[in-house]
Amino acid sequence: MKSIKTTAVSLLALAVTSHVSADELNKSQISKKFQELTPFEVISVEDSPSKGLYQVITNKGIFYTTKDGEHVISGALHDLAPGLKNNTEARKLKIAEEKISELKSSFITFPAPNPKHEVIVFYDTSCGYCQKLHHEISTYNAAGITVHYAGFPRMGLENPQNGQPSPTVSEMTSIWCADSQQMALNMVSRGAEIPAKKCDTKIAEHFSLGEMLGVAGTPAIFSMKGNLVKAGYAPASVLKTNLEGITQ
Repeated sequence: MKSIKTTAVSLLALAVTSHVSADELNKSQISKKFQELTPFEVISVEDSPSKGLYQVITNKGIFYTTKDGEHVISGALHDLAPGLKNNTEARKLKIAEEKISELKSSFITFPAPNPKHEVIVFYDTSCGYCQKLHHEISTYNAAGITVHYAGFPRMGLENPQNGQPSPTVSEMTSIWCADSQQMALNMVSRGAEIPAKKCDTKIAEHFSLGEMLGVAGTPAIFSMKGNLVKAGYAPASVLKTNLEGITQ
């Protein structure tokens, strides 16, 4: 089955609306057309490192369009120079770092007593390996790793049949709305029930951040700059080695 991104890109590449001429479109026009033809939310349209292209920042990643609005490119834009700098990845990491900084206070944090590293763990209450990771939280903290949990319901934010929050989302909301988030997370990771609660949370923004970073499953572990540290569970020793490799 084609991914939604592949389908949307195909639509953009083939579709030419009657009002589009060969003249250059401005950024607002590119944004409007992109959103008309794809299910993605356009965050911004920027000048790209290539003079002939716009850079379209969406909630699903970065795309490029020709300035006449006729074609779209899905993929990484590299400098054709020694080192082949990946401009797309560099821009994505810059956006991710800014968003992570903005959302940091909304994560559930288990701090290391002598912190050397920080990670974000995209977490789902229905994920067995998320529970395994959290059962070992003291080991990560002892290794100098501060762990920030971001909510990432793997099946999406809504039940597609009725548009209501899924049981997983409701459970995660109760954790984030608890008087003690850490205690609530500890209890749920042990299979205990907690009181149902509702409040305003940033779980939807956590989910959007995860999608932008390419999270496909949980747990997914990233640095505070948006670098992937480990896709899936890893013991503290492995995680520490990976983090040291990123920071060197």
